[in-house]
Amino acid sequence: MASFAQGGAAMTPDMFINIGFYEAAFLLALGFFGGTLSGFIGSGGAFVLTPGMMSIGTPGPVAVASNMCHKFPKAMIGAWRRWRLKQLDPKLALLMAVSAIVGVQVGIQVQKYILELLGPTGTNLYVSFAFLVVLPIVAAMCLRDVFKAKKLGIDDTEPQFAKKLEEKFRLSPMIEFKIAGRKQSAWLTIPLGFGTGFLAATIAVGGFIGVPAMIYVIGAPSTVASATELGIAFVMGSTGTFSWIYLLGAVDLRLTTLILATSLIGVQIGAVGTTYTKPYVIKLAMAVVMILVTLSRACAVPGYLADLGWISLDPALRAVLDSLVFPIMVIALLSVAPIVMYPMFKVRRTLRKMGVLEQATEAAEHKQSGLIKRMIFFGTLTGINYYLLFRDPAAWPKFITSIPHSDPLTAVLLSLGVIFLAIYWSVVHGSFAHAFLDFIKITALKSEVYELLKTEGYEGLQKLGSVPAGSVSAR
Repeated sequence: MASFAQGGAAMTPDMFINIGFYEAAFLLALGFFGGTLSGFIGSGGAFVLTPGMMSIGTPGPVAVASNMCHKFPKAMIGAWRRWRLKQLDPKLALLMAVSAIVGVQVGIQVQKYILELLGPTGTNLYVSFAFLVVLPIVAAMCLRDVFKAKKLGIDDTEPQFAKKLEEKFRLSPMIEFKIAGRKQSAWLTIPLGFGTGFLAATIAVGGFIGVPAMIYVIGAPSTVASATELGIAFVMGSTGTFSWIYLLGAVDLRLTTLILATSLIGVQIGAVGTTYTKPYVIKLAMAVVMILVTLSRACAVPGYLADLGWISLDPALRAVLDSLVFPIMVIALLSVAPIVMYPMFKVRRTLRKMGVLEQATEAAEHKQSGLIKRMIFFGTLTGINYYLLFRDPAAWPKFITSIPHSDPLTAVLLSLGVIFLAIYWSVVHGSFAHAFLDFIKITALKSEVYELLKTEGYEGLQKLGSVPAGSVSAR
Protein backbone atom coordinates (compact mmCIF):
# COMPACT_ATOMS: atom_id res chain seq x y z
CA MET A 1 0.00 0.00 0.00
CA ALA A 2 3.01 2.27 -0.39
CA SER A 3 1.32 4.10 -3.21
CA PHE A 4 -1.33 5.29 -0.76
CA ALA A 5 1.11 7.03 1.56
CA GLN A 6 -0.38 10.01 3.36
CA GLY A 7 0.82 13.00 5.29
CA GLY A 8 1.10 16.76 4.95
CA ALA A 9 -1.72 19.28 5.23
CA ALA A 10 -5.28 18.15 5.99
CA MET A 11 -8.45 19.92 7.02
CA THR A 12 -9.46 20.26 10.67
CA PRO A 13 -13.05 20.25 12.07
CA ASP A 14 -12.95 23.98 12.88
CA MET A 15 -12.59 24.76 9.15
CA PHE A 16 -16.13 23.50 8.48
CA ILE A 17 -18.87 26.15 8.73
CA ASN A 18 -21.93 25.98 10.96
CA ILE A 19 -25.07 25.35 8.90
CA GLY A 20 -28.15 27.04 10.29
CA PHE A 21 -31.52 27.85 8.71
CA TYR A 22 -30.30 30.72 6.53
CA GLU A 23 -27.22 28.84 5.32
CA ALA A 24 -29.39 25.83 4.46
CA ALA A 25 -31.93 27.98 2.61
CA PHE A 26 -29.16 29.66 0.62
CA LEU A 27 -27.56 26.32 -0.27
CA LEU A 28 -30.90 24.95 -1.48
CA ALA A 29 -31.40 28.03 -3.69
CA LEU A 30 -27.78 27.81 -4.83
CA GLY A 31 -28.29 24.17 -5.78
CA PHE A 32 -31.43 24.83 -7.82
CA PHE A 33 -30.10 27.73 -9.86
CA GLY A 34 -26.64 26.18 -10.19
CA GLY A 35 -28.18 22.87 -11.24
CA THR A 36 -30.43 24.55 -13.80
CA LEU A 37 -27.45 26.31 -15.31
CA SER A 38 -25.43 23.10 -15.17
CA GLY A 39 -28.00 21.08 -17.08
CA PHE A 40 -28.37 23.90 -19.61
CA ILE A 41 -24.72 24.57 -20.43
CA GLY A 42 -23.22 21.17 -19.57
CA SER A 43 -20.74 22.50 -17.04
CA GLY A 44 -20.90 21.24 -13.47
CA GLY A 45 -22.01 24.74 -12.48
CA ALA A 46 -18.97 25.18 -10.25
CA PHE A 47 -18.43 28.78 -11.32
CA VAL A 48 -21.65 29.49 -9.41
CA LEU A 49 -21.55 26.79 -6.73
CA THR A 50 -17.94 27.11 -5.52
CA PRO A 51 -17.99 30.93 -5.12
CA GLY A 52 -21.49 30.60 -3.67
CA MET A 53 -20.29 28.30 -0.90
CA MET A 54 -17.28 30.56 -0.30
CA SER A 55 -19.57 33.59 -0.01
CA ILE A 56 -21.05 32.12 3.21
CA GLY A 57 -17.63 31.41 4.71
CA THR A 58 -16.68 27.97 3.37
CA PRO A 59 -12.88 27.66 2.87
CA GLY A 60 -11.73 27.22 -0.73
CA PRO A 61 -10.58 23.56 -0.46
CA VAL A 62 -13.82 22.50 1.28
CA ALA A 63 -15.93 24.35 -1.31
CA VAL A 64 -14.00 22.80 -4.21
CA ALA A 65 -14.06 19.28 -2.74
CA SER A 66 -17.72 19.41 -1.70
CA ASN A 67 -18.73 20.72 -5.10
CA MET A 68 -16.80 17.95 -6.83
CA CYS A 69 -18.54 15.39 -4.61
CA HIS A 70 -21.91 16.90 -5.53
CA LYS A 71 -20.98 17.20 -9.20
CA PHE A 72 -20.17 13.63 -10.14
CA PRO A 73 -23.52 12.02 -9.15
CA LYS A 74 -25.41 15.02 -10.55
CA ALA A 75 -23.38 14.79 -13.76
CA MET A 76 -24.21 11.09 -13.94
CA ILE A 77 -27.94 11.90 -13.95
CA GLY A 78 -27.58 14.87 -16.30
CA ALA A 79 -25.42 12.87 -18.72
CA TRP A 80 -27.97 10.06 -18.79
CA ARG A 81 -30.75 12.56 -19.52
CA ARG A 82 -28.77 14.25 -22.32
CA TRP A 83 -27.67 10.88 -23.77
CA ARG A 84 -31.31 9.89 -24.08
CA LEU A 85 -31.85 13.14 -26.01
CA LYS A 86 -29.01 11.97 -28.33
CA GLN A 87 -26.89 14.99 -27.48
CA LEU A 88 -23.98 13.28 -25.68
CA ASP A 89 -21.05 11.88 -27.72
CA PRO A 90 -19.82 8.82 -25.72
CA LYS A 91 -16.60 8.39 -27.69
CA LEU A 92 -15.53 12.01 -27.20
CA ALA A 93 -16.47 11.88 -23.50
CA LEU A 94 -14.39 8.72 -22.93
CA LEU A 95 -11.26 10.00 -24.67
CA MET A 96 -11.27 13.33 -22.84
CA ALA A 97 -12.05 11.68 -19.50
CA VAL A 98 -8.87 9.55 -19.63
CA SER A 99 -6.52 12.54 -19.56
CA ALA A 100 -8.92 14.48 -17.31
CA ILE A 101 -8.32 11.93 -14.55
CA VAL A 102 -4.58 12.73 -14.68
CA GLY A 103 -5.32 16.46 -14.61
CA VAL A 104 -7.49 16.03 -11.52
CA GLN A 105 -4.70 14.32 -9.58
CA VAL A 106 -2.16 17.01 -10.50
CA GLY A 107 -4.61 19.77 -9.57
CA ILE A 108 -5.29 18.30 -6.13
CA GLN A 109 -1.56 18.21 -5.40
CA VAL A 110 -1.31 21.91 -6.35
CA GLN A 111 -4.14 22.76 -3.93
CA LYS A 112 -2.48 20.65 -1.24
CA TYR A 113 0.83 22.49 -1.73
CA ILE A 114 -0.81 25.93 -1.48
CA LEU A 115 -2.66 24.86 1.67
CA GLU A 116 0.63 23.77 3.28
CA LEU A 117 2.38 26.99 2.19
CA LEU A 118 -0.25 29.69 2.80
CA GLY A 119 -3.11 28.03 4.69
CA PRO A 120 -6.84 28.32 3.87
CA THR A 121 -6.57 32.03 3.01
CA GLY A 122 -3.98 31.22 0.36
CA THR A 123 -6.24 28.62 -1.23
CA ASN A 124 -9.16 31.09 -1.15
CA LEU A 125 -6.99 33.60 -2.99
CA TYR A 126 -5.83 31.02 -5.52
CA VAL A 127 -9.37 29.87 -6.29
CA SER A 128 -10.66 33.44 -6.62
CA PHE A 129 -7.75 34.61 -8.75
CA ALA A 130 -8.19 31.65 -11.10
CA PHE A 131 -11.83 32.66 -11.56
CA LEU A 132 -10.76 36.21 -12.38
CA VAL A 133 -8.47 34.94 -15.13
CA VAL A 134 -10.62 32.20 -16.67
CA LEU A 135 -14.15 33.61 -16.52
CA PRO A 136 -13.73 36.90 -18.43
CA ILE A 137 -11.85 35.15 -21.26
CA VAL A 138 -14.50 32.50 -21.77
CA ALA A 139 -17.33 35.02 -21.34
CA ALA A 140 -15.84 37.24 -24.06
CA MET A 141 -15.58 34.30 -26.47
CA CYS A 142 -19.18 33.29 -25.79
CA LEU A 143 -20.54 36.84 -26.23
CA ARG A 144 -18.65 37.23 -29.49
CA ASP A 145 -20.39 34.14 -30.86
CA VAL A 146 -23.80 35.23 -29.55
CA PHE A 147 -23.61 38.61 -31.29
CA LYS A 148 -22.33 37.01 -34.50
CA ALA A 149 -25.10 34.39 -34.54
CA LYS A 150 -27.83 36.99 -33.93
CA LYS A 151 -26.39 39.31 -36.58
CA LEU A 152 -26.29 36.55 -39.19
CA GLY A 153 -29.65 35.12 -38.14
CA ILE A 154 -28.27 31.62 -37.53
CA ASP A 155 -28.75 29.19 -34.65
CA ASP A 156 -25.02 29.08 -33.79
CA THR A 157 -21.62 29.96 -35.20
CA GLU A 158 -19.33 27.36 -36.71
CA PRO A 159 -15.82 27.52 -35.18
CA GLN A 160 -13.42 28.05 -38.09
CA PHE A 161 -10.35 27.03 -36.05
CA ALA A 162 -11.83 23.57 -35.46
CA LYS A 163 -12.61 23.24 -39.16
CA LYS A 164 -8.99 24.08 -40.05
CA LEU A 165 -7.69 21.55 -37.52
CA GLU A 166 -9.89 18.89 -39.04
CA GLU A 167 -8.39 19.62 -42.45
CA LYS A 168 -4.71 20.06 -41.50
CA PHE A 169 -3.99 18.31 -38.19
CA ARG A 170 -4.21 14.69 -39.34
CA LEU A 171 -2.01 12.95 -36.77
CA SER A 172 -3.20 9.35 -36.32
CA PRO A 173 -5.37 8.00 -34.94
CA MET A 174 -8.15 10.05 -36.48
CA ILE A 175 -11.42 9.52 -34.60
CA GLU A 176 -14.88 10.08 -35.99
CA PHE A 177 -17.18 11.63 -33.40
CA LYS A 178 -20.58 10.85 -34.89
CA ILE A 179 -22.79 12.81 -32.48
CA ALA A 180 -20.46 15.84 -32.65
CA GLY A 181 -20.28 15.52 -36.43
CA ARG A 182 -16.49 15.82 -36.56
CA LYS A 183 -13.44 13.71 -37.36
CA GLN A 184 -10.40 14.91 -35.38
CA SER A 185 -7.06 13.56 -34.17
CA ALA A 186 -7.31 11.73 -30.87
CA TRP A 187 -4.22 13.68 -29.76
CA LEU A 188 -6.33 16.84 -29.49
CA THR A 189 -8.31 15.30 -26.65
CA ILE A 190 -5.23 14.75 -24.41
CA PRO A 191 -4.34 18.40 -23.55
CA LEU A 192 -8.01 19.40 -23.55
CA GLY A 193 -8.94 16.63 -21.13
CA PHE A 194 -5.94 17.34 -18.89
CA GLY A 195 -6.82 21.04 -18.68
CA THR A 196 -10.42 20.21 -17.87
CA GLY A 197 -9.36 17.88 -15.05
CA PHE A 198 -6.73 20.26 -13.68
CA LEU A 199 -9.16 23.14 -13.34
CA ALA A 200 -11.84 20.84 -11.94
CA ALA A 201 -9.51 19.80 -9.11
CA THR A 202 -7.99 23.19 -8.35
CA ILE A 203 -11.06 25.42 -8.56
CA ALA A 204 -13.85 22.84 -9.22
CA VAL A 205 -14.36 24.26 -12.71
CA GLY A 206 -13.86 21.84 -15.57
CA GLY A 207 -16.67 22.84 -17.89
CA PHE A 208 -15.05 26.23 -18.50
CA ILE A 209 -12.30 24.47 -20.38
CA GLY A 210 -14.16 21.35 -21.48
CA VAL A 211 -17.19 22.95 -23.14
CA PRO A 212 -15.35 25.77 -24.99
CA ALA A 213 -12.57 23.32 -25.96
CA MET A 214 -15.03 20.93 -27.54
CA ILE A 215 -16.73 23.85 -29.31
CA TYR A 216 -13.69 25.77 -30.54
CA VAL A 217 -11.07 23.00 -30.95
CA ILE A 218 -13.02 19.80 -31.63
CA GLY A 219 -15.80 21.69 -33.42
CA ALA A 220 -18.75 20.11 -31.57
CA PRO A 221 -22.08 22.00 -31.56
CA SER A 222 -22.81 23.83 -28.30
CA THR A 223 -25.57 21.39 -27.39
CA VAL A 224 -23.35 18.33 -27.91
CA ALA A 225 -20.38 19.91 -26.11
CA SER A 226 -22.48 20.80 -23.07
CA ALA A 227 -23.95 17.29 -22.91
CA THR A 228 -20.62 15.51 -23.39
CA GLU A 229 -19.01 17.56 -20.61
CA LEU A 230 -21.48 16.02 -18.16
CA GLY A 231 -20.12 12.56 -19.02
CA ILE A 232 -16.55 13.74 -18.48
CA ALA A 233 -17.54 15.42 -15.20
CA PHE A 234 -18.87 12.13 -13.84
CA VAL A 235 -15.58 10.29 -14.46
CA MET A 236 -13.20 12.94 -13.17
CA GLY A 237 -15.54 13.98 -10.35
CA SER A 238 -15.73 10.50 -8.83
CA THR A 239 -11.96 9.95 -8.98
CA GLY A 240 -11.25 13.47 -7.73
CA THR A 241 -13.67 13.13 -4.83
CA PHE A 242 -11.82 10.04 -3.64
CA SER A 243 -8.53 11.96 -3.61
CA TRP A 244 -10.02 14.97 -1.81
CA ILE A 245 -11.34 12.69 0.93
CA TYR A 246 -8.29 10.43 1.21
CA LEU A 247 -5.61 13.13 1.14
CA LEU A 248 -7.26 16.13 2.82
CA GLY A 249 -10.58 15.11 4.39
CA ALA A 250 -12.13 18.14 2.72
CA VAL A 251 -15.58 16.95 1.58
CA ASP A 252 -18.48 18.39 3.59
CA LEU A 253 -21.39 16.05 2.85
CA ARG A 254 -23.76 18.51 4.54
CA LEU A 255 -23.05 21.07 1.83
CA THR A 256 -23.07 18.39 -0.87
CA THR A 257 -26.46 16.94 0.02
CA LEU A 258 -28.23 20.27 0.45
CA ILE A 259 -27.04 21.36 -2.97
CA LEU A 260 -27.92 17.97 -4.45
CA ALA A 261 -31.47 18.19 -3.12
CA THR A 262 -32.41 21.00 -5.49
CA SER A 263 -29.70 20.81 -8.15
CA LEU A 264 -31.01 17.43 -9.31
CA ILE A 265 -34.31 19.14 -10.05
CA GLY A 266 -32.54 22.07 -11.68
CA VAL A 267 -30.17 19.99 -13.81
CA GLN A 268 -33.07 18.13 -15.43
CA ILE A 269 -34.96 21.38 -16.07
CA GLY A 270 -31.79 22.80 -17.63
CA ALA A 271 -31.26 19.71 -19.79
CA VAL A 272 -34.86 19.84 -21.00
CA GLY A 273 -34.46 23.59 -21.57
CA THR A 274 -31.80 23.00 -24.23
CA THR A 275 -34.51 21.64 -26.53
CA TYR A 276 -36.48 24.90 -26.34
CA THR A 277 -33.75 27.35 -27.36
CA LYS A 278 -31.31 28.03 -30.14
CA PRO A 279 -27.77 26.80 -29.30
CA TYR A 280 -26.30 30.31 -29.02
CA VAL A 281 -28.55 30.98 -26.01
CA ILE A 282 -26.45 28.43 -24.10
CA LYS A 283 -23.43 30.66 -24.66
CA LEU A 284 -25.40 33.74 -23.59
CA ALA A 285 -26.30 32.06 -20.29
CA MET A 286 -22.67 31.15 -19.67
CA ALA A 287 -21.43 34.67 -20.40
CA VAL A 288 -23.93 36.55 -18.23
CA VAL A 289 -23.37 34.41 -15.16
CA MET A 290 -19.58 34.35 -15.62
CA ILE A 291 -19.39 38.15 -15.69
CA LEU A 292 -21.42 38.47 -12.49
CA VAL A 293 -19.41 35.79 -10.66
CA THR A 294 -16.20 37.54 -11.76
CA LEU A 295 -17.42 40.73 -10.08
CA SER A 296 -18.27 38.83 -6.90
CA ARG A 297 -14.85 37.19 -6.66
CA ALA A 298 -13.10 40.48 -7.55
CA CYS A 299 -14.67 42.05 -4.45
CA ALA A 300 -13.31 39.20 -2.27
CA VAL A 301 -9.68 39.22 -3.51
CA PRO A 302 -8.47 42.42 -1.76
CA GLY A 303 -9.56 40.99 1.61
CA TYR A 304 -7.56 37.79 1.04
CA LEU A 305 -4.49 39.80 0.05
CA ALA A 306 -4.81 41.91 3.20
CA ASP A 307 -5.19 38.81 5.40
CA LEU A 308 -1.96 37.41 3.95
CA GLY A 309 -0.21 40.72 4.69
CA TRP A 310 0.59 41.34 1.04
CA ILE A 311 -1.28 44.66 0.83
CA SER A 312 -2.66 47.24 3.25
CA LEU A 313 -6.39 47.85 2.92
CA ASP A 314 -8.54 50.56 4.49
CA PRO A 315 -11.04 48.83 6.85
CA ALA A 316 -13.95 50.89 5.52
CA LEU A 317 -13.15 49.97 1.93
CA ARG A 318 -12.80 46.33 2.86
CA ALA A 319 -16.16 46.38 4.60
CA VAL A 320 -17.79 47.74 1.44
CA LEU A 321 -16.11 45.15 -0.80
CA ASP A 322 -16.96 42.28 1.53
CA SER A 323 -20.58 43.42 1.68
CA LEU A 324 -20.85 43.16 -2.13
CA VAL A 325 -19.61 39.56 -2.47
CA PHE A 326 -22.83 37.84 -1.41
CA PRO A 327 -25.42 40.15 -3.09
CA ILE A 328 -23.66 39.92 -6.47
CA MET A 329 -23.66 36.14 -6.15
CA VAL A 330 -27.41 36.25 -5.50
CA ILE A 331 -27.92 38.35 -8.64
CA ALA A 332 -25.83 35.84 -10.60
CA LEU A 333 -28.07 33.03 -9.35
CA LEU A 334 -31.29 34.89 -10.14
CA SER A 335 -30.09 35.70 -13.68
CA VAL A 336 -30.18 31.99 -14.55
CA ALA A 337 -33.96 31.59 -14.37
CA PRO A 338 -35.08 34.00 -17.12
CA ILE A 339 -32.34 32.88 -19.52
CA VAL A 340 -33.19 29.20 -19.19
CA MET A 341 -36.89 29.17 -18.34
CA TYR A 342 -38.36 32.05 -20.37
CA PRO A 343 -37.80 30.36 -23.75
CA MET A 344 -39.19 27.09 -22.35
CA PHE A 345 -42.38 28.70 -21.06
CA LYS A 346 -42.78 30.79 -24.23
CA VAL A 347 -42.58 27.75 -26.52
CA ARG A 348 -44.83 25.63 -24.31
CA ARG A 349 -47.41 28.44 -24.12
CA THR A 350 -47.35 28.78 -27.91
CA LEU A 351 -47.78 25.05 -28.41
CA ARG A 352 -50.57 24.91 -25.82
CA LYS A 353 -52.50 27.69 -27.56
CA MET A 354 -52.24 25.75 -30.83
CA GLY A 355 -53.44 22.60 -29.06
CA VAL A 356 -50.35 20.53 -29.95
CA LEU A 357 -48.32 20.65 -26.72
CA GLU A 358 -48.75 16.97 -25.90
CA GLN A 359 -47.95 15.88 -29.46
CA ALA A 360 -44.86 18.13 -29.64
CA THR A 361 -43.26 17.07 -26.34
CA GLU A 362 -41.92 13.79 -25.04
CA ALA A 363 -44.32 11.80 -22.87
CA ALA A 364 -43.70 11.58 -19.12
CA GLU A 365 -41.97 8.35 -18.12
CA HIS A 366 -44.24 7.53 -15.18
CA LYS A 367 -48.00 7.37 -14.88
CA GLN A 368 -49.56 10.22 -12.93
CA SER A 369 -51.25 7.84 -10.47
CA GLY A 370 -47.94 6.60 -9.06
CA LEU A 371 -46.04 9.91 -8.98
CA ILE A 372 -47.46 11.19 -5.70
CA LYS A 373 -46.62 7.90 -3.97
CA ARG A 374 -43.04 8.10 -5.31
CA MET A 375 -42.65 11.68 -4.12
CA ILE A 376 -43.98 10.83 -0.65
CA PHE A 377 -41.70 7.79 -0.33
CA PHE A 378 -38.50 9.50 -1.46
CA GLY A 379 -39.40 12.71 0.38
CA THR A 380 -39.81 10.79 3.65
CA LEU A 381 -36.53 8.96 3.04
CA THR A 382 -34.81 12.31 2.46
CA GLY A 383 -36.15 13.66 5.77
CA ILE A 384 -34.77 10.68 7.66
CA ASN A 385 -31.40 11.04 5.94
CA TYR A 386 -31.13 14.72 6.86
CA TYR A 387 -32.07 14.03 10.46
CA LEU A 388 -29.27 11.49 10.78
CA LEU A 389 -26.75 13.80 9.09
CA PHE A 390 -27.56 16.97 11.04
CA ARG A 391 -28.57 15.73 14.49
CA ASP A 392 -24.97 16.22 15.71
CA PRO A 393 -23.49 19.28 13.92
CA ALA A 394 -19.92 18.27 14.86
CA ALA A 395 -20.17 14.62 13.80
CA TRP A 396 -19.45 14.96 10.08
CA PRO A 397 -16.49 17.41 10.37
CA LYS A 398 -14.85 15.13 12.95
CA PHE A 399 -15.42 12.02 10.85
CA ILE A 400 -14.24 13.32 7.48
CA THR A 401 -11.11 15.01 8.86
CA SER A 402 -10.09 11.80 10.61
CA ILE A 403 -9.82 9.86 7.34
CA PRO A 404 -6.41 11.25 6.20
CA HIS A 405 -4.96 10.25 9.58
CA SER A 406 -6.27 6.66 9.46
CA ASP A 407 -4.15 3.76 8.30
CA PRO A 408 -4.08 3.55 4.47
CA LEU A 409 -6.45 0.59 4.07
CA THR A 410 -9.04 2.08 6.44
CA ALA A 411 -8.72 5.47 4.69
CA VAL A 412 -9.31 3.88 1.29
CA LEU A 413 -12.39 2.02 2.48
CA LEU A 414 -13.84 5.06 4.25
CA SER A 415 -13.19 7.25 1.19
CA LEU A 416 -15.00 4.78 -1.04
CA GLY A 417 -17.80 4.65 1.53
CA VAL A 418 -18.31 8.42 1.28
CA ILE A 419 -18.44 8.16 -2.52
CA PHE A 420 -21.12 5.48 -2.34
CA LEU A 421 -22.95 7.60 0.23
CA ALA A 422 -22.98 10.53 -2.22
CA ILE A 423 -24.34 8.23 -4.94
CA TYR A 424 -27.03 6.97 -2.55
CA TRP A 425 -28.13 10.54 -1.76
CA SER A 426 -28.18 11.38 -5.48
CA VAL A 427 -30.37 8.34 -6.23
CA VAL A 428 -32.84 9.34 -3.52
CA HIS A 429 -32.90 13.01 -4.52
CA GLY A 430 -32.83 12.16 -8.22
CA SER A 431 -35.80 9.79 -7.92
CA PHE A 432 -37.82 12.47 -6.15
CA ALA A 433 -36.77 15.07 -8.74
CA HIS A 434 -37.69 12.82 -11.67
CA ALA A 435 -41.13 12.08 -10.22
CA PHE A 436 -41.70 15.76 -9.44
CA LEU A 437 -40.81 16.88 -12.98
CA ASP A 438 -43.03 14.21 -14.50
CA PHE A 439 -45.81 15.33 -12.14
CA ILE A 440 -45.60 18.94 -13.38
CA LYS A 441 -45.08 17.67 -16.95
CA ILE A 442 -41.76 19.37 -17.69
CA THR A 443 -40.57 17.31 -20.67
CA ALA A 444 -38.35 17.90 -23.69
CA LEU A 445 -39.49 18.85 -27.17
CA LYS A 446 -39.48 16.00 -29.64
CA SER A 447 -36.41 16.06 -31.86
CA GLU A 448 -38.27 17.08 -35.05
CA VAL A 449 -39.92 19.99 -33.25
CA TYR A 450 -36.59 21.10 -31.79
CA GLU A 451 -35.02 21.06 -35.27
CA LEU A 452 -37.92 23.15 -36.56
CA LEU A 453 -37.45 25.66 -33.72
CA LYS A 454 -33.68 25.75 -34.23
CA THR A 455 -33.82 26.36 -37.97
CA GLU A 456 -36.94 28.54 -38.31
CA GLY A 457 -37.39 30.08 -34.88
CA TYR A 458 -40.69 30.66 -33.10
CA GLU A 459 -42.39 31.42 -36.42
CA GLY A 460 -41.65 27.89 -37.56
CA LEU A 461 -43.75 26.50 -34.72
CA GLN A 462 -46.85 27.91 -36.40
CA LYS A 463 -46.55 25.09 -38.93
CA LEU A 464 -47.52 22.67 -36.20
CA GLY A 465 -50.97 24.20 -35.94
CA SER A 466 -52.09 22.41 -39.12
CA VAL A 467 -50.59 19.05 -38.15
CA PRO A 468 -53.09 16.21 -37.53
CA ALA A 469 -53.41 14.97 -33.93
CA GLY A 470 -50.79 12.41 -32.96
CA SER A 471 -48.20 13.76 -35.40
CA VAL A 472 -45.61 16.53 -35.06
CA SER A 473 -43.89 16.35 -38.40
CA ALA A 474 -44.30 19.59 -40.27
CA ARG A 475 -42.43 18.30 -43.29
